[in-house]
Amino acid sequence: MESYVAALFGNQVLTPQMKGLISRETQSRVKALGIYQIIGGAIGILLICLGINRNTALTGIAILIYSIIFLFFAFSVLCGVLCLAVNKSCLRFSLINQILQVVGFAMMGIIFHYVAGFYVTVGVNLTNSIEFRFGAGISTFQLYINTSNNILELHFNLIAIGLVYWISKLLKTIKKEILINKSFQFEEK
Repeated sequence: MESYVAALFGNQVLTPQMKGLISRETQSRVKALGIYQIIGGAIGILLICLGINRNTALTGIAILIYSIIFLFFAFSVLCGVLCLAVNKSCLRFSLINQILQVVGFAMMGIIFHYVAGFYVTVGVNLTNSIEFRFGAGISTFQLYINTSNNILELHFNLIAIGLVYWISKLLKTIKKEILINKSFQFEEK
Protein backbone atom coordinates (compact mmCIF):
# COMPACT_ATOMS: atom_id res chain seq x y z
CA MET A 1 0.00 0.00 0.00
CA GLU A 2 2.75 2.46 0.95
CA SER A 3 4.68 1.90 -2.28
CA TYR A 4 1.51 2.60 -4.29
CA VAL A 5 0.90 5.84 -2.37
CA ALA A 6 4.59 6.76 -2.68
CA ALA A 7 4.39 6.28 -6.46
CA LEU A 8 1.39 8.62 -6.60
CA PHE A 9 2.67 11.29 -4.25
CA GLY A 10 6.46 11.09 -4.48
CA ASN A 11 8.45 11.64 -1.31
CA GLN A 12 5.45 12.82 0.69
CA VAL A 13 5.22 9.49 2.50
CA LEU A 14 7.05 9.50 5.80
CA THR A 15 10.29 7.57 5.72
CA PRO A 16 10.76 4.73 8.21
CA GLN A 17 13.08 7.07 10.13
CA MET A 18 10.36 9.75 10.30
CA LYS A 19 7.74 7.18 11.32
CA GLY A 20 10.10 6.25 14.15
CA LEU A 21 9.73 9.81 15.43
CA ILE A 22 5.97 9.42 15.79
CA SER A 23 4.58 7.14 18.48
CA ARG A 24 2.66 4.02 17.51
CA GLU A 25 -0.36 5.39 19.35
CA THR A 26 -0.35 8.54 17.22
CA GLN A 27 0.13 6.51 14.04
CA SER A 28 -2.83 4.34 15.09
CA ARG A 29 -4.99 7.44 15.53
CA VAL A 30 -4.05 8.69 12.06
CA LYS A 31 -4.84 5.28 10.57
CA ALA A 32 -8.19 5.14 12.39
CA LEU A 33 -9.08 8.50 10.87
CA GLY A 34 -8.10 7.05 7.50
CA ILE A 35 -10.39 4.06 7.91
CA TYR A 36 -13.28 6.37 8.90
CA GLN A 37 -12.74 8.57 5.83
CA ILE A 38 -12.47 5.61 3.46
CA ILE A 39 -15.68 4.06 4.80
CA GLY A 40 -17.55 7.40 4.68
CA GLY A 41 -16.37 8.10 1.13
CA ALA A 42 -17.12 4.55 -0.03
CA ILE A 43 -20.67 4.75 1.35
CA GLY A 44 -21.11 8.06 -0.46
CA ILE A 45 -19.88 6.55 -3.74
CA LEU A 46 -22.26 3.63 -3.24
CA LEU A 47 -25.13 6.09 -2.73
CA ILE A 48 -24.15 7.83 -5.98
CA CYS A 49 -24.28 4.52 -7.83
CA LEU A 50 -27.72 3.80 -6.37
CA GLY A 51 -28.88 7.29 -7.35
CA ILE A 52 -27.66 6.84 -10.92
CA ASN A 53 -29.36 3.44 -11.06
CA ARG A 54 -32.69 4.98 -9.96
CA ASN A 55 -32.41 7.97 -12.29
CA THR A 56 -34.15 6.96 -15.49
CA ALA A 57 -33.12 9.98 -17.57
CA LEU A 58 -29.47 10.92 -17.21
CA THR A 59 -29.08 14.33 -18.78
CA GLY A 60 -25.80 16.16 -19.23
CA ILE A 61 -26.43 18.29 -16.13
CA ALA A 62 -27.28 15.20 -14.07
CA ILE A 63 -24.01 13.55 -15.13
CA LEU A 64 -22.14 16.75 -14.19
CA ILE A 65 -23.79 16.86 -10.74
CA TYR A 66 -23.08 13.16 -10.11
CA SER A 67 -19.46 13.74 -11.18
CA ILE A 68 -19.06 16.64 -8.73
CA ILE A 69 -20.57 14.56 -5.93
CA PHE A 70 -18.29 11.65 -6.83
CA LEU A 71 -15.23 13.92 -6.59
CA PHE A 72 -16.16 14.98 -3.05
CA PHE A 73 -16.51 11.38 -1.87
CA ALA A 74 -13.41 10.27 -3.80
CA PHE A 75 -11.50 13.05 -2.00
CA SER A 76 -12.58 11.53 1.31
CA VAL A 77 -11.32 8.10 0.17
CA LEU A 78 -8.04 9.68 -0.95
CA CYS A 79 -7.62 11.36 2.45
CA GLY A 80 -8.19 7.98 4.09
CA VAL A 81 -5.62 6.24 1.91
CA LEU A 82 -3.08 8.97 2.71
CA CYS A 83 -3.78 8.52 6.44
CA LEU A 84 -3.28 4.76 6.22
CA ALA A 85 0.13 5.43 4.64
CA VAL A 86 0.86 8.06 7.33
CA ASN A 87 1.56 10.53 4.53
CA LYS A 88 3.10 13.91 5.44
CA SER A 89 0.09 15.74 4.02
CA CYS A 90 -2.62 13.35 5.20
CA LEU A 91 -3.81 15.45 8.12
CA ARG A 92 -3.83 18.69 6.11
CA PHE A 93 -6.00 17.06 3.44
CA SER A 94 -8.17 15.43 6.12
CA LEU A 95 -8.60 18.82 7.79
CA ILE A 96 -9.81 20.31 4.49
CA ASN A 97 -12.15 17.34 4.01
CA GLN A 98 -13.69 17.81 7.45
CA ILE A 99 -13.96 21.61 7.13
CA LEU A 100 -16.01 21.07 3.96
CA GLN A 101 -18.40 19.01 6.09
CA VAL A 102 -18.81 21.48 8.99
CA VAL A 103 -21.41 23.83 7.48
CA GLY A 104 -24.47 23.10 5.40
CA PHE A 105 -26.68 25.87 4.09
CA ALA A 106 -29.61 26.85 1.94
CA MET A 107 -29.74 30.46 0.77
CA MET A 108 -30.26 32.52 -2.37
CA GLY A 109 -31.39 29.46 -4.33
CA ILE A 110 -28.34 27.33 -3.45
CA ILE A 111 -28.40 24.30 -1.15
CA PHE A 112 -25.15 22.62 -0.06
CA HIS A 113 -24.71 19.79 2.43
CA TYR A 114 -21.79 17.34 2.27
CA VAL A 115 -20.87 14.63 4.75
CA ALA A 116 -18.64 11.59 4.19
CA GLY A 117 -19.23 9.55 7.32
CA PHE A 118 -21.55 10.11 10.25
CA TYR A 119 -23.24 13.40 10.97
CA VAL A 120 -25.18 14.98 13.77
CA THR A 121 -26.40 18.43 12.79
CA VAL A 122 -27.76 21.35 14.70
CA GLY A 123 -29.19 24.19 12.70
CA VAL A 124 -31.70 26.91 12.28
CA ASN A 125 -34.27 27.54 9.57
CA LEU A 126 -34.96 31.25 9.18
CA THR A 127 -37.30 31.00 6.18
CA ASN A 128 -40.54 32.03 7.91
CA SER A 129 -39.53 32.19 11.56
CA ILE A 130 -36.76 30.91 13.79
CA GLU A 131 -37.04 27.12 13.76
CA PHE A 132 -34.30 24.95 15.25
CA ARG A 133 -33.48 21.73 13.44
CA PHE A 134 -31.57 18.61 14.36
CA GLY A 135 -30.46 15.78 12.12
CA ALA A 136 -28.37 12.63 12.07
CA GLY A 137 -27.29 10.15 9.45
CA ILE A 138 -24.46 8.83 7.35
CA SER A 139 -22.79 10.07 4.14
CA THR A 140 -24.92 12.55 2.25
CA PHE A 141 -24.50 15.17 -0.41
CA GLN A 142 -26.98 17.79 -1.47
CA LEU A 143 -26.19 20.36 -4.10
CA TYR A 144 -29.04 22.28 -5.63
CA ILE A 145 -28.78 25.45 -7.68
CA ASN A 146 -31.70 27.67 -8.68
CA THR A 147 -34.05 26.23 -6.10
CA SER A 148 -36.55 28.27 -4.12
CA ASN A 149 -34.92 31.59 -3.22
CA ASN A 150 -37.00 32.01 -0.09
CA ILE A 151 -35.30 29.17 1.85
CA LEU A 152 -32.79 30.37 4.44
CA GLU A 153 -31.23 27.62 6.54
CA LEU A 154 -27.87 27.04 8.21
CA HIS A 155 -26.69 23.95 10.07
CA PHE A 156 -23.49 22.69 11.64
CA ASN A 157 -22.20 19.12 11.69
CA LEU A 158 -21.08 18.45 15.26
CA ILE A 159 -19.09 15.34 14.32
CA ALA A 160 -17.12 17.26 11.67
CA ILE A 161 -16.47 20.07 14.18
CA GLY A 162 -15.17 17.46 16.64
CA LEU A 163 -12.97 15.90 13.96
CA VAL A 164 -11.53 19.29 12.96
CA TYR A 165 -10.61 19.88 16.60
CA TRP A 166 -9.18 16.34 16.94
CA ILE A 167 -7.13 16.60 13.73
CA SER A 168 -5.74 19.97 14.88
CA LYS A 169 -4.68 18.39 18.17
CA LEU A 170 -3.22 15.42 16.30
CA LEU A 171 -1.15 17.77 14.11
CA LYS A 172 0.22 19.47 17.23
CA THR A 173 0.97 16.09 18.83
CA ILE A 174 2.88 14.92 15.75
CA LYS A 175 4.89 18.14 15.57
CA LYS A 176 5.72 17.84 19.26
CA GLU A 177 6.69 14.16 19.00
CA ILE A 178 8.93 14.79 15.98
CA LEU A 179 10.58 17.77 17.69
CA ILE A 180 11.16 15.87 20.94
CA ASN A 181 12.43 12.73 19.24
CA LYS A 182 14.68 14.66 16.84
CA SER A 183 16.21 16.63 19.71
CA PHE A 184 16.63 13.39 21.67
CA GLN A 185 18.42 11.79 18.72
CA PHE A 186 20.62 14.89 18.35
CA GLU A 187 21.61 14.73 22.05
CA GLU A 188 22.57 11.06 21.69
CA LYS A 189 25.07 11.80 18.92
